[in-house]
Amino acid sequence: MRDLAAVRRWFAGLALLDQLHDADRYLFAEHATWVTLPAGARLYGEGERGSALWFLVEGEVVLGPAAGAGVDGGVDGGVDGGVDGRVDGVVRRAVTTPGYPVGWDGVVRPDRYRWDAHAATRIRLLQVDREVIDASCRRDEAFAARWHELLLWLAGGQLRRQHTRLVTGHYDDETDAVAALVALRAEELRVTSPLHRIPGYLRSRPTVADAFRALEVIRDGPDAVEAEIAREALDVLAGVRRELRVYLGLQRVYEAVASAPPDLGPAQVRARACRALVDLFAHTEYRITGLDRLPPTPGNVVLCNHLDSHPGNRLPNGFSLILDTHFVSSVILYRTYGRAPVRVVRDSHWHEAGHARYYARLGYVMVPSAEAGPATPEQRAERYERFVAEASATLRAGDDLVVCPEGRPGPTAGSPGRLRLGAFRLAGRLDPEPLIVPVAVANFDQRLSRAVLGAVVAEPFRMSDVVADRSDPEQVARFVDDELTPRYRNWVREAAALR
Repeated sequence: MRDLAAVRRWFAGLALLDQLHDADRYLFAEHATWVTLPAGARLYGEGERGSALWFLVEGEVVLGPAAGAGVDGGVDGGVDGGVDGRVDGVVRRAVTTPGYPVGWDGVVRPDRYRWDAHAATRIRLLQVDREVIDASCRRDEAFAARWHELLLWLAGGQLRRQHTRLVTGHYDDETDAVAALVALRAEELRVTSPLHRIPGYLRSRPTVADAFRALEVIRDGPDAVEAEIAREALDVLAGVRRELRVYLGLQRVYEAVASAPPDLGPAQVRARACRALVDLFAHTEYRITGLDRLPPTPGNVVLCNHLDSHPGNRLPNGFSLILDTHFVSSVILYRTYGRAPVRVVRDSHWHEAGHARYYARLGYVMVPSAEAGPATPEQRAERYERFVAEASATLRAGDDLVVCPEGRPGPTAGSPGRLRLGAFRLAGRLDPEPLIVPVAVANFDQRLSRAVLGAVVAEPFRMSDVVADRSDPEQVARFVDDELTPRYRNWVREAAALR
């Protein structure tokens, strides 16, 4: 049963209808009926006669082609306006703002809907029939003037969104685009408007979440101009929101390790981290080929080329989670075997408290960093034997050992650099001899909102398969430098080309 008083209160609270009088809102409330549609249902179609106006109460309505009808993918960001193709020259939009009038394009000449409307999620709307509005316009010229003023505002908003996209399209960085948007509309804003603070929030990674919270409050607030600018800004920032999800995921991964209960052992903490990483990478776009080449059981030496971390991934404590090896460890190895691998990681520098706090819990094989300074031959021999002992114990326990033979990270282009021989000499001297599994990764050094992360699992091999004498360092070096490195670079190029 319809609660007329509640519906009246709902219409009275809509800032989007500021152009109308209370009596006009009561008219809508008097004649409004509830409509509920499941996800995927069609509300109306392009070219159909405009028969009603709907006010969104909850859920998400997509204006544009149905999913799969010439537009690939969905609309991200949960804002009133997401870029995902064009309809009648207008960018496809996702409407989530409560009270937004849907179908207004069908009640103006030529009285036909200009695009399709579908429910992206379960939606609830209040429907007002076209005849009710037309009859009120014929009966009351003042209402007709106010109603057409609202229609002009809605149409003007459509034009302003197109203009915004033209302006912001000149910027490669979404933060600069939003700063330009706010500057463009600055004369329309109060000098105390919180929108003036948004560009500053966006320029500091720890406060990006504050920017989104503020924009969502402004979008749903009473000031119509500020709400419109906030919706447009949220539209522009769809990719940044995706990056924010990953950044918050990085924080959860770090805390899952650094704040793990003290009674958890290293293997449990590694598994805990891998589960958090799988959740994190669910918010990225990635492609993997060659998973069928993985050995049937773990206990292998897994190679991974090493890529730079994008500066945007740096946590507030200064620590950067290198995503390439975490991707291989979690999405490829943990999801395949259900067992978290052990990585070879450099020791923390004296000033890297965040790095030390993270890796201290994981039971990884640690090797000296470059900051340790030059070592004597005896020290180098002692360090290598310790590395062999720890790495061998890992493999004998049935855990994969993930090694980045380059040592230092670099860009995708030209990766990998010079491969060090330690992992190959280790694999050659062990009995039983482990498989070596090369994994080539690409694009992890890019902004995650614009990158398709790629990984290629190459054919595993044993050192005895590729050199006559696996104990001969010269033979090992020739294989690695002359054969493996060029092939590895081709695999990285394949990974970079995955789409």
